[in-house]
Amino acid sequence: MNSPPHPNVLRYRRMLEGFNRNDLNGVAEVVDPDILYTIPGKSVLAGRTRGLAAHMAMLRRAKELSGGTLRLEPSAVVGSDEHVFICGQISATRNGKTLLGDHCVVFRFDANRIVEGWTFPGDLYAFDAFWE
Repeated sequence: MNSPPHPNVLRYRRMLEGFNRNDLNGVAEVVDPDILYTIPGKSVLAGRTRGLAAHMAMLRRAKELSGGTLRLEPSAVVGSDEHVFICGQISATRNGKTLLGDHCVVFRFDANRIVEGWTFPGDLYAFDAFWE
């Protein structure tokens, strides 16, 4: 018998549904105002952002650069009171290039809000090349 998803998994799924529809309003409902988020690599998106405004600006930039095509389709989502782990497929198109590959994200929660997050592209070189 399957147990119901953890409430943080449900929060993440609602946020992702909005993200994949290019509606970022749901992000602010789940993300802590002082979020710390890290994207590895050397692309224009790489680095660490702190705070909701900086995080939202990074998400808007990714959406704009991909013409709204950036999506994450999770194949596995596991959660607890402190963390949600997501593995899936990322996809986007940009300037005649296509991004399609494995992608993982980890979120740390505190008081039902995302306080920290990390992106882990399956192929960092392809991820960087797509955003250049």
